[in-house]
Parts: sequence; structure tokens; C-alpha cells
Amino acid sequence: MKKRKARLRGTKTAGKFEQKKLLERMEEVLENPRLLLPKTNKNDIGGKIYDKVHEDMLIAKEQYKNPPSFISSIFGKKPKDPLSKAYAASLSILDSGAPVMAVARFPHGEVNYVMRGYGVSKEKLIGIQNHHHRLWSRFAHLDYVKKYKLFIYSLEKGLVCTGDVPKYPKELWDEVTSRLKIGDKQLNSNCLKIKCKSLKNEANISNRKMRKSKENSYSHFLKDQISVDPDSDFEIDLLTFLSPLVSEIDSEIIKEYQKGMITDSKFLENAIAFQKDSIINGESIPGQHFVVANEILDKGALVSKLCVSKIDEAIVEDLLAEFPDSLILEQGTLAYFTEKLWEDYGSALANKISNNSANSYNGNNSLEILRKLYDQIIKESLTSDYPRFSSLGESLKMLDKVIKMVKIGEKNKAIKYIDDFNSNNNITKSVSWAVLNCLNSTSSRAWKYGKEEKSLGETLSKQMQLLLDSTPENYKERFESISESIGLGNKLEVI
Repeated sequence: MKKRKARLRGTKTAGKFEQKKLLERMEEVLENPRLLLPKTNKNDIGGKIYDKVHEDMLIAKEQYKNPPSFISSIFGKKPKDPLSKAYAASLSILDSGAPVMAVARFPHGEVNYVMRGYGVSKEKLIGIQNHHHRLWSRFAHLDYVKKYKLFIYSLEKGLVCTGDVPKYPKELWDEVTSRLKIGDKQLNSNCLKIKCKSLKNEANISNRKMRKSKENSYSHFLKDQISVDPDSDFEIDLLTFLSPLVSEIDSEIIKEYQKGMITDSKFLENAIAFQKDSIINGESIPGQHFVVANEILDKGALVSKLCVSKIDEAIVEDLLAEFPDSLILEQGTLAYFTEKLWEDYGSALANKISNNSANSYNGNNSLEILRKLYDQIIKESLTSDYPRFSSLGESLKMLDKVIKMVKIGEKNKAIKYIDDFNSNNNITKSVSWAVLNCLNSTSSRAWKYGKEEKSLGETLSKQMQLLLDSTPENYKERFESISESIGLGNKLEVI
């Protein structure tokens, strides 16, 4: 049986190409240790720190090229800085090669490196051996960032350290905004504003774009910044359609977004939900406010948006007279509005108009119930000024009902009522024919009426037209005229 070579868990056999590239990188840093360090300003704390690190690296470089004697190795200068020690350990790869590599796994991905040196930081070995890589190169500097509160930026051309004061590079800003496809257009509403204080630049992302986003745009600005306080150089201001009423957003929602825990779309959704709760709970600008879908409306605009008739307007006006708070409507329809207010206000209003009328509610017919009630109220109001008679005979009782139907605009309903009114009374039929004649609805009904009934009806047509055109003031007089013409007298008792 063929013997298998033992290999430690978490390691891999390095390919020849991979070994070659690693050795080339180590040759580069041997000749120029500065490749491992960020560019700095010599006058700030970053410059002073990395100048000392560089001096230590030069000692490690010299000792690699010219190994000290036994005595010198004990009493001579030695690299003391942790990064310099990791540099010295990594240079030994040039002698031994890299047949076996360790595999380190991070949330960002996997990276290969060669373990060298006792007690040397894994992160620093990764950063040194992968100094060409924009992500892994920063690992060598995490300790300095934490200890000295440094700000380091990872650019395509290498690392830049601005000391303990943030100075976001314009080059990095342009790269991020280009990646996110954010133009220079400034927005004053319905947008996310990301402001960089050190650069004095501002990026605007519209709410429309945020709704479609499945990523966290803010994290892109922090992605290549290495700092213990990455948010210190930035300000976030989210403006939604509700911001005129609720300017502040819960700090916990903002923190979730800044930590990259939620996407743009979720951030917008959570912020709007918070603002809606604030409006409902009365924590917004004082007064009654109406939010319909993505609009803020005043009372007049709400009525105009929901209503298509005077009946609808009356329903909305009466419900709002009882409802004192702000209202959030996800849908801009009158049916949604009445359903929203039905339990607390609509059912009581329906029962006030007609006892027990709310009992016909089936879970989604509130508008139908209210329209029916208000339709009846309005129709009754149209004839409320007309006199009402007591003790009318069959023909006059039918006539009074039909005329008042026509006056409230229910001509077809009046004709149907005549058709359905079964009577063998010749006078009643003559009166019906007179009305049908005035309404131009006799052609298909002539067979129902006898010659004498039609004849009397036609003689009444002129008086009938006057009754149809009457006002509340002369209705009684013209009604009595017809009553007298059909032999029922001209004295009618008014209720």
C-alpha cells in the first residue's frame, strides 16, 4: 500500500505557482521593507510610529543578509517591534521555501500563509506575506490601530495612515461613490445623506434606490478604512416622506445600519415604521395629520383623494368629526378608510343613523353600509321640504311616491315601481299612464292599458308635467288639481 504523507489539520500543500509568487513577494520586501508600511506624514503620530518600525525592520533585514555571530546574536541589537519580528520570521521563507501553507478562515474569506517564528502573531504573518492584497495587508497593522487610535486607509496603490485624525482620501471617496453609482446630484428630501466630515463631501442615495437595494451602502465607505471608531468621520441623515412630521429616527435603528446588520431597504423600512408609530402616538408635529401611502395630506386633500361624490364626502367628514388623532392609511381608498375606522367610529355612526344597521357588517362591507345609509339621508333631504299628505287613496298615494322618486333622480326606479304596481283600478292606471307619458316611457307598455285609461291619462298629462316640475311651495296646489281632475276632491290634509 502506498504511504500517505501526514499533513497537519488546517494546512495545505502549496502549489508551485503559489510558492513562486510568495517567494517573489518576500524578495520584494527584503529589498524594500517600506512596502509593508503605510504612507504617513512624518510630523504626526503615525509617521513617528512607523519610522521606528522601519528602523527595526532594517535591523531584521541586516541580520538576515549578514547573520550575526553567536556572541552578537546574544548581545547585539535585535528587532523588538512585533511587526519587525514577524518580518524577520517571514524572511526565513526565502531559505526554506513554502511547501506547506496554513489556511486562515475569516468572515471576509480564506487566506494562505506560512507559519514561521515562535509566538509571532498570525495576523502579522498574513499581512506581511500578502502585502500585495488590499484586504489582507491591513492585518499587519491592526494592533497599531487599536493601541494608538490610528486611521489607516487601504487604497489600490497601498496603505495610507493619517495619524490619529481621520482624513478620508478623495481617491477612496471617488472609488466608493463610483462603485455605488452615486452621482454628484444633491437631494433635499427622500434620500439617505452620508456625510464625510474630514473630506467635507456628501453622498445622496434616493429612497427609491434604497427600496431596491439588497446591500448596506454605508458599509462601502468603511470597507477600506481601518479604525477603532470607523463612524467618527461620518454622519448619517435619512430623510423620508415622513421627515417633515418626524425628523428624528430611533438611534438603535441607525446603529443597526452603521454596524452593517441591515440592508438599505430594511433601514428605510424600519425608519418609516418608527416614524409612523411616532405620528400615531402623537410624538410628531402637533395637530392632526393624514398619511396615505407615501403622501402627507391635510384634511381637504384627504377628502379630495378618497371621495368621488357628495355622499362619500359626507361619510368622511362625519367620521373625521369623531376621530381626533392622526391617521395612517396604507391604501388610498375610501373602503380602506372606512374599514380602518369602522370598529371604533364607523359602526357607532351607522347605528346612530339607523338602529342596528351595523349588524349587517360582514368584515369588509363598511363602505357599502355607510353609503346606503347616507344615500337614503340625502334622498330624503331632497324631498324633505315637500308636503306630506295623510289618508291618500291608492292612486294618489302611488302618484306621490312616484313623483318624489323622480325628484331625487330615480326616474328608472319610479318607472319600475309603476310597472310592478298591480292594480285593477282604472283611475290608478290612468294616473300611471299620465306619468309614463311625461317620462316618455309609454311605447313598450301600451298593451297594459285600455283605451279609456289612456284617454284619461293623456288629458292629465299637462297637469302631471306641472306636478313633476313643481317646487315645495306649489306642490300641494298642483297635487290637489290632479286630485280634483280624477274626482277625488281638491282638499288634501297635510301632515
